[in-house]
Amino acid sequence: MPAILAPGSPVRTAFLVIAAYAVLGAAAGVVWEWIWTPPGMVAEQHQLFYDSDASLRGVFTGTGLYVLVSVAASALLSLAICLLTRGRELLVLALVLGGSAVAAALMWRVGTLLGPQNPMAVAAHATARTPLHDQLTVAGKSPYLAWPMTSLFILAIVYFSWPGVTTHPGDAEASPGEHLEAGTGPGTRG
Repeated sequence: MPAILAPGSPVRTAFLVIAAYAVLGAAAGVVWEWIWTPPGMVAEQHQLFYDSDASLRGVFTGTGLYVLVSVAASALLSLAICLLTRGRELLVLALVLGGSAVAAALMWRVGTLLGPQNPMAVAAHATARTPLHDQLTVAGKSPYLAWPMTSLFILAIVYFSWPGVTTHPGDAEASPGEHLEAGTGPGTRG
């Protein structure tokens, strides 16, 4: 299978890989917000309360869904990239690390922008009972590693299970009549 992105300049390859991660990261943010169900809350007397036990159990679904969507999107994209960029493994390794960090940040940013606003800001001004939805967030820092870790895992699997063909400048194929036995070439005495 010929490498589609490998021929051409490294700058072009870098641009395409980073752009692919950025676009998919933003799209993953939309999907993340779309499949998430915000927990219901009530603001009363400047305080926030969850409106049911089900809402309280749903507090961590934002983080879990972030990881699931990240892993799926990152696996698909990194598989496509490493299959299309054969022969530039070290460049692709660096690009995947950078691109996956960009995708993780964009996914978080797009998802949180599309989700409900911070309920604390509304609760600060609410004196009467006001129904609200909790904000879409990611708890902790480790979920943000889902993009780069999955991308690197897929790269490792593909590169180790299907090594690329390496060619060296002096490895040109010889024509059938050019194979010489040892000691029979020009300049040898026989």
